[in-house]
Amino acid sequence: MKYSRFFLSFILFFFLCETLALSAVVWTFYESLQNALTQEQFVSDHRARDLTLALAKSSEQRLQNEGYVELEKMFHRYVEQSKNDPEEFRIQKISLYSSDATLLVSTDTIYTPDELKKRTPDETLKHSTFFKKGIRMKKWEWSEPENGENPILNSKRDPKVRSGFEWVLTFLPLAKSNTVRLTSPLYKPGTLDVSGLVILVYERGNLGLLFENQWKLVEWMVFNYILFAFVVSLILTGAFVAYTMLVARDSLITPKESRNLPLFEKKTVETLEPKVSQVEPVLDLTEETNHGVAATARAGSEVEILSEGPLVSSLSPDSHQTPIRDAIFLG
Repeated sequence: MKYSRFFLSFILFFFLCETLALSAVVWTFYESLQNALTQEQFVSDHRARDLTLALAKSSEQRLQNEGYVELEKMFHRYVEQSKNDPEEFRIQKISLYSSDATLLVSTDTIYTPDELKKRTPDETLKHSTFFKKGIRMKKWEWSEPENGENPILNSKRDPKVRSGFEWVLTFLPLAKSNTVRLTSPLYKPGTLDVSGLVILVYERGNLGLLFENQWKLVEWMVFNYILFAFVVSLILTGAFVAYTMLVARDSLITPKESRNLPLFEKKTVETLEPKVSQVEPVLDLTEETNHGVAATARAGSEVEILSEGPLVSSLSPDSHQTPIRDAIFLG
């Protein structure tokens, strides 16, 4: 019984510690992943803003046929260089539109003067809130990346969550908007009139690689937290056993004669009455020469003796007779 109680206490402490450890792992994983996504978003968006402003500024002086060829080469070069970016900042597409939403240059098409003459404004883009906000931006104003009204499909580098853990993405909105777009308007030299709009589509980072690194961190944390929880459960069980043995030892320190006593014992309480001691009188029958003293002795003069004990009762059971007390003879 004693050993089974110790074993059950260990199981209880073990499950309690492991539950706390796994809860700490889940919360730490969520916080770490959320912070990683936020940091990746912050860095990537700032890089994209700087790049779009630079592209818009350099494109203002090249809005002609020869300039379009240079812009096309420059756009392609930026897209190719982003593939080797150490921070996994990937540019998908760079497009230049006129103020009426006509596509001028894009990395998805090959520019030719004849083809440019056949192009017509994109009515869907022209009436979209995204395009209108970009055209009405003030000079040197930063635009906010978005993926709302006309969502762009995320890249093939999206996180491939392990089976059974797809619910994690529902708590990570940034993971659903990894591919976003950003705008920067072009202005006519010396004026504030908008002459075009640069649209940059990019990926904030490689979420597949980010999730893979986070999973490795989780595996390491699970192993260490489980081991730590096991050690803590052993320590708690040892403390519980020591406390139990100490209490049991204190309870065994009892008198030996009380070890075999029954569980229930009937006791009678009696009131104590003072004991009455009977003292037989000592009579001295020696004949005395002094008849006066003998007469006094025969008369039974009573002399009371003071003692620490109880009062001396009568020799006779009859309570009406005069009690006989010790006599002291002076002779």
